[in-house]
Amino acid sequence: MRSNTKTTGSGRCARRRWPVRALAAALLLFIVAAAHAEDARLGATVDGLLAEATRLSPEIAARALDTAAAEAGARAAGWLPDPTLRVTQDEIDVLGGTRRPKQIYAIEQEFPLWGKRELKAAADRARADVARAEGRMAEAELAEQVKVVFAQYWVAHRAGAVLQELHTIERGIIETARNRYAQGRGTQTDVLRASAVLTRHQTGIARFSAQKRSAQGVLNVLLLRDPAAPLADPRQLRPLPPATALAPAALIARADNPRIAAAKSRIVAAGANRELARKEWFPDVTLSIGAIDRKGYGPNGYMGAVSLRVPLQWGLRDARESQTQAELGAAEARRDASAQDVARTLVEAAAALAGARETVILTRDQLLPQLDAAVRSAGAAYGNGRTELTPVLDAVRELGEAKLSLLAAQLDEQRQLAAIERLIGGTL
Repeated sequence: MRSNTKTTGSGRCARRRWPVRALAAALLLFIVAAAHAEDARLGATVDGLLAEATRLSPEIAARALDTAAAEAGARAAGWLPDPTLRVTQDEIDVLGGTRRPKQIYAIEQEFPLWGKRELKAAADRARADVARAEGRMAEAELAEQVKVVFAQYWVAHRAGAVLQELHTIERGIIETARNRYAQGRGTQTDVLRASAVLTRHQTGIARFSAQKRSAQGVLNVLLLRDPAAPLADPRQLRPLPPATALAPAALIARADNPRIAAAKSRIVAAGANRELARKEWFPDVTLSIGAIDRKGYGPNGYMGAVSLRVPLQWGLRDARESQTQAELGAAEARRDASAQDVARTLVEAAAALAGARETVILTRDQLLPQLDAAVRSAGAAYGNGRTELTPVLDAVRELGEAKLSLLAAQLDEQRQLAAIERLIGGTL
């Protein structure tokens, strides 16, 4: 009876536990499915790649730690230096001529005056701003790299689709050539030439497939993933801003380039260091207070002292002033050079983007419709025996070249847009 009771209790316990197990299994399946769905979406747009690459980047993490370290150093610069504990053993009493030991316990504290601590803190805060700007620079460079590689990924994917479309057109031409040859109205050479063109496009498809895998591998590396990890097929490129937003003067006016920001912060740090060097001519003060233990040979007492650091090393301070003045001038010159370089590069990138945009518009809106009509017309004429095969193949070749040129121009648009956004320190 006892055994049956245990068995019955175990069964009731198992029946109570199975809903919990089923719920846990369902939750685990949901989490796995959600992770797979997220992986399946990764790569479809550049925004998801940018967020993930920024979150995982070891370079950006290192820059953030550099900034945190510099900020901590700036907080420490405003504090007084550590005091000095001085213990003195004095066994000679010069007044009485007998040996009477004394023990002196003193605390000494140096006080930098004339605003020196504030200047040191200002210089360290400026160095923290430099670290922060360099962190922004790393983020901007990573964003540019992801944007350009994603554009290459999209172009390679789209180029493969374009060649597949041409592949379909050429299959129709081959079929027409074979029919004409079977009817005695064509030659075997036409069939062989059309087949050779088809093979050439197959090699192009293989080439662009390799380029797509290469871009996919680079994106995976930037995401700290296995280079062969799957990515979703890219859906679309980033839209371009209106042409009015890409005027060079407007871009230069709104530029918040982190390189220039870092140069400005270095100027602030150098200016604080120059003022600090000038303040070194004014002495600091050290205060000391202590207690005297006469070891039973007399009453105990106290002592106090004030000491000054006398600035007698004039050559040292002159050299320090000259050094900090030169560092300030160099920082100002580098700021001007950085601003000039950013402005020049912005003008070049804006002009290149405008040229690529015009190429895209002309190719997409005018050239491609004309060439597409030419292919249809030449194919129909060849099928009816009103022309030879060569004009048909030439029309298809020109259509393919125009479509691939359109993709190249779109890639150039995205490359120049990414460079502009890196230079202005933001998105358009």
